[in-house]
Amino acid sequence: MQEYNPERVVLLRQVERLTQKTISEKTGVSQGTLSKIENRQVELTAPVVSKIAAAFDYPVSFFEEATGAAAITSLTYRHTSSTSVGELNAIAAEYSMLCGVVDRMSASLGLRSKTTWVDAMALRDDPDDAGVIERLAEKTRNSLGLPPNGNIGNLTRALERVGIVVAPLHSLTAKQKANLNSDGVTMPARGMNLMPVIGYGIRNNTGDRLRFTIAHELGHLLLHKYRKPATYRDMEREAHRYAGALLMPQADARILLGDHFMLSDLARLKASWGMSIASMVSRASNLGLIDANRTRSLQIQINSRGWRKQEPVHVGDEHPVLMRQIMTAKYAGKTPGLGIDSLTAEKELKVPFRYLDQWSDGLKEYGAELGFSSKRFEPETAHMA
Repeated sequence: MQEYNPERVVLLRQVERLTQKTISEKTGVSQGTLSKIENRQVELTAPVVSKIAAAFDYPVSFFEEATGAAAITSLTYRHTSSTSVGELNAIAAEYSMLCGVVDRMSASLGLRSKTTWVDAMALRDDPDDAGVIERLAEKTRNSLGLPPNGNIGNLTRALERVGIVVAPLHSLTAKQKANLNSDGVTMPARGMNLMPVIGYGIRNNTGDRLRFTIAHELGHLLLHKYRKPATYRDMEREAHRYAGALLMPQADARILLGDHFMLSDLARLKASWGMSIASMVSRASNLGLIDANRTRSLQIQINSRGWRKQEPVHVGDEHPVLMRQIMTAKYAGKTPGLGIDSLTAEKELKVPFRYLDQWSDGLKEYGAELGFSSKRFEPETAHMA
């Protein structure tokens, strides 16, 4: 007899941001029964699973999975005091679903980890000076097969080549009621033999900001896998410094930002380095190339020009391809070009196809040309390839 996991009902509510009342209204299952199911007072039965799955377009196999959502405290992402618990739970739930898919796919395809260097390089002790983080960024470039100096053409592809999954998350992309100050998320303490996963949001983001976000989350993987700074602010400051050091090495920064530069100079650098003007000001400040007064003056100028919200100079988006390649390798139709077998994929991977589509930055679904396709997220609340 098939057993179903009641924690998956909780996870569904979290990722879809639903109440028990809403599920009750959609399925006809009483709110009291749902409460007892979630508290393991009564069994989650096949009829109830079928009703919930049908109402919210989930495969029945979703409820067969043994795991629940990751603990919020195990993830790294920024949020404001106005962020609701519901938003935080949605991110943790979706990230857990993504990691589950990555683990099943890598096991099925026999993908070997190429990121043992992450565990080997991850700091065990607090850095006694800022140079530790600078050197960590230098070692990262070497491990990624990148030159020690110069700009990084495509950071996302550099990470994907060594088996780090980078994926857009719906929960970080959809419009939220609160002002969620979070662009990326990862789990530093994820198992050594598992593929690292970085999730990011594209809501109101630009190419330069996304590159910095991905570098920032990579910093968390290396800086906070085995240690946790005394304060949350220190943790973010470390990851921020690492991101700047990875994107613009110290030797380059001293040449490019060493003189009395103007914001117009940074605007010209932005196009070739893929870094925001604000992040380059921060980089110069961190390296002591400009003092506190000069830093403050430049930040005031940025604010007065409205560049905090929208900077000049466009930096193109980087689009991940690893998840799409993995999905295609496993679930592409027998006829080339017809796309993904969505029904088999969501049954075996135990998540709705629309999430697989989101995480893969867009999938062509088998049968779509005939008018048969799974539901997608609404265009105004999700990225569509």
